Amino acid sequence: MRILEGGAEIISGAMRPHAELEAMLSARGWKRRVLNQLEQVSAFVAGSEGAREALARVHRRAAVEAWTADMPVLRQARALSTQRERLTRLARQRLDTLTVAPPDVTLEEALTRLEALLRQPVSQALKEGEVLVFESDHGRSKQPGPGVGGSNVPTPYLLMLPLVILTFILLMASGARELGAAFLGLFIGGSLLWPLLRSGRVRITSERLLWSPVFGEAQAVRLDSIADDGVHLDRSQFDLEVTGDRRLRARSVPNPLRLMLTLELHRQPPLLGAARSGVQLEDVALFPAKMGDAEGVCVLRPHALAFIPDRRGPQALQAVTGKPTSLNGFEADWVLEALRWLPAAEFDASVSRVVKATGGLAWAAGDAHFVPGLPVWLAIRIRRGEQVLLGRAEWLYIAAAERLLQGWRKRPELPPPA
Repeated sequence: MRILEGGAEIISGAMRPHAELEAMLSARGWKRRVLNQLEQVSAFVAGSEGAREALARVHRRAAVEAWTADMPVLRQARALSTQRERLTRLARQRLDTLTVAPPDVTLEEALTRLEALLRQPVSQALKEGEVLVFESDHGRSKQPGPGVGGSNVPTPYLLMLPLVILTFILLMASGARELGAAFLGLFIGGSLLWPLLRSGRVRITSERLLWSPVFGEAQAVRLDSIADDGVHLDRSQFDLEVTGDRRLRARSVPNPLRLMLTLELHRQPPLLGAARSGVQLEDVALFPAKMGDAEGVCVLRPHALAFIPDRRGPQALQAVTGKPTSLNGFEADWVLEALRWLPAAEFDASVSRVVKATGGLAWAAGDAHFVPGLPVWLAIRIRRGEQVLLGRAEWLYIAAAERLLQGWRKRPELPPPA
């Protein structure tokens, strides 16, 4: 009986801490409340083993001795068990907002992980040795996007536009001109303001994906923790959801296609961690080019060049990562630009795989030569027999193209022996 009485006291004493913790996790500002009372959470976890053992003893004795349902200690044990089940579900839900919570995680494990995550807030500053790879520009891309018809405008605004125009016309036709003008103004203002309030800054570094919203807390996910199915885009709002060691939801992201492609490349080999050196390959120039009737991009190196036809972006991505992709609507130059984070040998090997996968071609410097003439920003002509590659260097690669093409000039033929 002393053992039972001790268990009854433990159960009775556990009711209040369980109720306080439930109220804490149920509150609207639960994160702040947990952070302010971390010692209380730690104490709860430390003392929960005694409560579990006491509950087990009471339920075991009740089954062996066939206690009646109205026995006070049994009623209290059942109430505490119900409270623990409810609290476990709540703790899992809260944990699942920050990271993936396994469905079988115990109450104590959920609280321990929750406490550890809240103790380590996301730092927006780059750590020592962390290199910035990508940053959103807060502008709409000129490239095709993931919205309706390849647009970079969220779907709801495009779907609402015909209805808004029709309503405006009806109001103006009925004589309610002031109401029509006010309605149109409210729609335009709301369309501009709402995405701005939801927006923020997205950055990809050599280690993490970072999201810094205009309002709210910063979020981050380690790149090496993101699984193949861990990246999803809500095409209606351009919200990016990423699951890894933590959960991240970036809202109204600009240029989502470029962001998702960069994330896909840097979260897995060969580019995973490659940017830690902080150095991009310099002896390379990328420029738009044309081979016969085929348009594409040229990769110029000191010893070779590669030509990748247009509309081969997904094939280029798959050639680099070795995995199928659902991304589409981008060109191979985005992939090739990212490869500059690799060392020279790995860069060349990756470009060779891209050439093979996209049906491109490769020329060695000894088999082809540069035909000088116009400045490289106007025209680049490289000839191999009867084949001619035509292109022009854009401003980012003008200096590199001029330097590399010095080694591609045709060597003078030796005079015949006397």
